[in-house]
Amino acid sequence: MAELALPVVAVVGRPNVGKSTLVNRMIGRREAVVEDRPGVTRDRVSYDADWNGRAFTVVDTGGWDPDARGLAAQIAGQAELAVSLADAVLFVVDATVGITDADEAVVQILRKSGRPVVLAANKVDDART
Repeated sequence: MAELALPVVAVVGRPNVGKSTLVNRMIGRREAVVEDRPGVTRDRVSYDADWNGRAFTVVDTGGWDPDARGLAAQIAGQAELAVSLADAVLFVVDATVGITDADEAVVQILRKSGRPVVLAANKVDDART
């Protein structure tokens, strides 16, 4: 009997909004590389996760800037591919900055994808604010 594929959740957002930190919390361990500078995550990275007894795959992506050029455009392309392969999308924004033009551009792409999207306002618990 064939195994059913696990549901896939893609975690996307602008550079440095805390996607990898959030992924680490979701999977319950520190596997995704986290630094205080943008551009650390460059490829799609998949992790097995379990939430309240439900197994799924979470995909961490690099920062998504739809207007990017060069390497940043390739990173954005990987994020867009992750969305196309996902069953659902977790769209992360930095609550300390608010919604930016780049966020709004990503929203337009996400709407066209037809995937269910959950908005996560991150960094609301940052002690520096």
